[in-house]
Amino acid sequence: MAKFQFLLPLDGSVHTEIAADNAIKIARMYNADVSTVYVVDTGIFEDTEDIKTQTEFGNTLLDKYGQYFSDKGVDIVKGSLLVGSPFNEIIKIQKDIDASLIILGAPDNKLGSTAERVVRGARCHVLIAREKTAGDEPYKHIFVPVDGSEDAGYAARFAASIAHRSAANLTACHIIQNMKKLSEGKAITKKVIDLAESKGMKAASIVREGKISEEILKAIDSEQFDLTVIGYTGRGRISRLILGSISEKVIRSTSCSVLVVKSLRTEKVYTVQKSHG
Repeated sequence: MAKFQFLLPLDGSVHTEIAADNAIKIARMYNADVSTVYVVDTGIFEDTEDIKTQTEFGNTLLDKYGQYFSDKGVDIVKGSLLVGSPFNEIIKIQKDIDASLIILGAPDNKLGSTAERVVRGARCHVLIAREKTAGDEPYKHIFVPVDGSEDAGYAARFAASIAHRSAANLTACHIIQNMKKLSEGKAITKKVIDLAESKGMKAASIVREGKISEEILKAIDSEQFDLTVIGYTGRGRISRLILGSISEKVIRSTSCSVLVVKSLRTEKVYTVQKSHG
């Protein structure tokens, strides 16, 4: 089976360091290849001398993270320096290497314009990495909202796979409009519990009543999850669970890392060899 390809864009900020730590963690889990890219933003730097300076900075950054990954036992298979629009160049290189995951760093409760465009426009999964998941510690508490849709189901399989490989706790959540839907909500989350148990794991479930985005955020904050996995169709439409701006509100308004799983990519996440035995 071909290796997964992961893409880590660099910008020199502390958030890049957090993204790098997450890239290393997930690359180890899935024995994946990682490529890095630095884009000289011509929307900011137009002068020839400025572009030259940023090119030198970018090459230094690529070398720095090449060594950082090597020290952690993960090799960078390709480091690229490009000039242009960060969003456009990230999307181009993702297609060129057929990356299944882009890892971006972000501050708590915020999302930069490039990261937001990548979440919307990339035809692959996107991990928004935040401070809670910095360092070498594995993910410990993983949260997946589900609604019974195919997209959310794929996200649940991905969440269970990561939980399995990192020995993390897994919690499934369904939001209902009223208590008449309680049994339906329990049935939906039970599918995730059954999946986890089939892999020898234990999982918990939460069924909450109210507005979807608000209740998802309350659940994340109350339980102190470090990684949320949420489904996205990747075809310009969003599943019923995250209809309209709900997914983006969750991504932007939480302090935990968020993995946006797009059903356009249908990797069999349980069939990739684990790197830690």
